[in-house]
Amino acid sequence: MTRRFTQSFSFSGFLLFVGFLIIPTNTNAQNCNAPTGLNTINVSNFSATLNWTLDSNVDHYRLKYQEVGASTWEIITNPTGVSHGISGLIENTTYIWEVRAYCSTDNSEFSSWSDSETFVTTNDPVDCNGDVNGTAFYDSCQNCVGGTTGDIACIDFTPTVSISLSTTECGETADITFMTSQDANEPDIASSVFTSDGGVFDFSELIINDVIGSSSGWAGGGFLNGNMTLMVASILTSDKISVKVVNSSGVQIGIFTIENSVGGILVDATSPGDNNNITSGNSQTILLNGLFVNPSSSEITFTSTIDSELGDQDIQNASVTVTCSPTCPQLGDANCDGIVNLADLTLVINHWLQSTSTGENGDVIGSEDGFVNLSDLTLVINNWLQSTP
Repeated sequence: MTRRFTQSFSFSGFLLFVGFLIIPTNTNAQNCNAPTGLNTINVSNFSATLNWTLDSNVDHYRLKYQEVGASTWEIITNPTGVSHGISGLIENTTYIWEVRAYCSTDNSEFSSWSDSETFVTTNDPVDCNGDVNGTAFYDSCQNCVGGTTGDIACIDFTPTVSISLSTTECGETADITFMTSQDANEPDIASSVFTSDGGVFDFSELIINDVIGSSSGWAGGGFLNGNMTLMVASILTSDKISVKVVNSSGVQIGIFTIENSVGGILVDATSPGDNNNITSGNSQTILLNGLFVNPSSSEITFTSTIDSELGDQDIQNASVTVTCSPTCPQLGDANCDGIVNLADLTLVINHWLQSTSTGENGDVIGSEDGFVNLSDLTLVINNWLQSTP
């Protein structure tokens, strides 16, 4: 009995001895020292640079940082060297950070975490481009410009507009041209409406797809340019049609309407948006061929009303004088009564060296220079008592 007890006791002791020998011992802290010399530089509103002292035994590091009082850490794995920048921070906030060293490439040897280091982000002013102490600003078009944006401020909304007729003879059918242009950095045009207080469009002979004019221009400071054809898209009423803008490839790229309004015409050339609110410069010409019929002798006022995408409005007026050429053919006739006689001579004498209208007050048919002078008197004398039935 005693012998068996002794053997059992010895075997158990042997196991305890062996177990003691094979228990692994963590020697990482001895082989890989925790980093020292922690300091923080280049602290701004949103970023900082974390530094520590060089240790030639270290292969790489692991960083962790957080806002003081936060429950979780931001972890940065495998930074090398002795410096690392962090970003995406919050201004005027205290942060705490620590670093751990790894002395083997397989992460088997590592140190404990270092002592903590803290820093406070700054609260410097930030410009509209997100640059701390930057000089970018919002211009009157509500775009962030200046500073590091590379953009310049927009300027006042001052489009240039002109409207012209191919003839100003009363009752004649005329080509009518609308031209608009803008300088670079003006607010974009949102809509363009042109009206008149006289004249009328003649749509009576039109059918769908008739070519009624052309358009040309450039945009984007000249980056885009081309010539387009204007065609009847649809006949909405006897006094209103829609016009499609077709490029050289036959593709429709726009549409607008023209119509007869109360006492005149209306052209609505509203443009689609282009996802920004300033222009790089543009120019556009719309030519409508043989649609506008001049009124009787009068002065027509054309009005352009152009709105920008930012709510600016530009209104311009331009006047065109429509006149009727004399229909009396008799040379020397000063009053268009069909005969050259004492009445014509009297008109010439009474308006001598004055500016007058042709065939009414002394500027006789054949002279028609708007002025009563020797040429008018000569025509009266040379055609005395002659008449045209």
